[in-house]
Amino acid sequence: MLFLANLGMYVFPVILIGVPLFAWVKGVPVYETFVRGAEEGLKVVTGTLPYLVAIFVGISCFRGSGALQLVSGCLGRLLRPLGIPTEVLPIIVTRPISGSGSLGVTGEILQVHGPDTSLGLLASILQGATDTSFYVVTIYFGAVGIRQTRHALPACLIGDLFGFLTGFIIWRLMVFGP
Repeated sequence: MLFLANLGMYVFPVILIGVPLFAWVKGVPVYETFVRGAEEGLKVVTGTLPYLVAIFVGISCFRGSGALQLVSGCLGRLLRPLGIPTEVLPIIVTRPISGSGSLGVTGEILQVHGPDTSLGLLASILQGATDTSFYVVTIYFGAVGIRQTRHALPACLIGDLFGFLTGFIIWRLMVFGP
């Protein structure tokens, strides 16, 4: 049992030493391959940096302008009859745009209401139910040079919608039963 408890502590050093050693035994020029990989990684970073800056500036403007509160308020009037608490609406609005923004909202909900409350459970489920669609499309398509995303973003947003709906249904079943 002690071995399993300490296994995680040894996995990383074993991989760090074992993979290059295995490559060396197989005749792979380890250092040259490492440098080539670092060079390609740097090219990816410099290629995606403008997209990252653009998405972060856009997110900052969206939050700073009060548009987040406006959109959350409009959604609140639409979703209130469905029983969706208004406190989680900022998660629904920010999650497709910013993982860190929605994580901040989730953190606030957990801090104010508690992680073991119904609202804390819903916030946690919604945080994990979807991905940051705008970010993913911007970075991944930008990294490979695709400028026209065509149907990718609408498909991602539809996936987000169904992720949120499924998360909400699961939450309702967990809290209120079948």
